[in-house]
Amino acid sequence: MVVALTSLSHGAGCGCKLPAASIGPLLAGLSANDDPNVLVSFETSDDAGVYRLTDDLALVQTVDFFTPIVDDPFDFGRIAAANALSDVYAMAASPVSALNLVAFSLEQLGAEVLVEILRGGATVAAEAGCAIVGGHSIDDAEPKYGLAVTGVVHPDRLLTNRSGRAGDELVLTKPLGAGAVSTAIKRGLEAPLDEAVAVMTKLNREASEAAVQAGASALTDVTGFGLLGHLHEMAEGSGLSAEVTAGAVPAIGAPQISGPVIGRLVEGPPGQIAVI
Repeated sequence: MVVALTSLSHGAGCGCKLPAASIGPLLAGLSANDDPNVLVSFETSDDAGVYRLTDDLALVQTVDFFTPIVDDPFDFGRIAAANALSDVYAMAASPVSALNLVAFSLEQLGAEVLVEILRGGATVAAEAGCAIVGGHSIDDAEPKYGLAVTGVVHPDRLLTNRSGRAGDELVLTKPLGAGAVSTAIKRGLEAPLDEAVAVMTKLNREASEAAVQAGASALTDVTGFGLLGHLHEMAEGSGLSAEVTAGAVPAIGAPQISGPVIGRLVEGPPGQIAVI
């Protein structure tokens, strides 16, 4: 018997994340890091944590896993791995090694499905030049998969989500809408699944490198909190407001819009976003 993976999930992918509005107050109650070598920590809601080892080397660490966003196990593995690796690229860093994170019911789904998920993850990790060196698993009726990734970056080359400047253009490197496509498929509706999978499995390596070469002042990854959620964090952390041109935002399944610029950071109340 073939079981649709998405039928076992109460949500879809990053849509299963706890709300940022709920997590923020919880984290605020934790002690802040006072180690001077901690360059980025949970206090700033960035894509990854960063720890300086030497003047020339910093570790970038992140963990990301989620429930199935597609039914094909190989594609699910690829998507989850690309998603986890993206957090490292969002810091202008390079991934080095990773650990598999698995929640799965062998009794319910069988070993072959898990092998395909792991194979998908390994395929994308290999493309990224990232070695999977181990992992951890638990028995769970709701499948979950992802990676804990370690990357490296020169401390002076690091980009965060809090260093934007007034007047900076906002550049979106991928079309949005993967969550909407997944939800539509789950409900039996027609949707451009192949295009969505291609978008979700494309590494953000080239986009990260291009951003650095272009002199970008800040970076972030758009995932579970959506464009506006992650843009709010960037604008607030940078002490600025943002303007977004709705008609310039590319979407999966929609005609391609020329140019990746969707708005800009502007002077104004920190975190405020105007959609025009």
